[in-house]
Amino acid sequence: MTDEKALEEHTVAELKEIAKSTGKIDGGLSTMKKGDLISAIQAAQEEIVEKVEDVSPETVEQVQEKEVPEEPAKAPVKKTGKTPAKGPVTVSSLKEKIGVLKQKKQEMKETGDKMGINRLRRRIKRLKKRTRSLTKIAS
Repeated sequence: MTDEKALEEHTVAELKEIAKSTGKIDGGLSTMKKGDLISAIQAAQEEIVEKVEDVSPETVEQVQEKEVPEEPAKAPVKKTGKTPAKGPVTVSSLKEKIGVLKQKKQEMKETGDKMGINRLRRRIKRLKKRTRSLTKIAS
């Protein structure tokens, strides 16, 4: 059996092969991310180890208590094709949005969320570009 550290070192393609070789993981391998693959492989390996080891009735009762019932499958949501009506876009409304996003960006700087900062930076940049294009149209 492979340990967690060894699984982290594998590529996604190698992890998919390992998951296939266990034979316990049903479909969906192509859409799984690395973390999902690692947890699925570990769960499958734990099942194999438990089957091999002699399990006491007390541990079986504990596992049964911890099990969570599966949720029923949700019906797919149908798109109506109608988009919600949006209000008029003005330079002042865009600048208000930019101000709000700048405040959120400052909060993220304090927490150290670099990905969030980059995401907000790009949104602010797009909004500024829209304000420039609106002022060009207006003049």
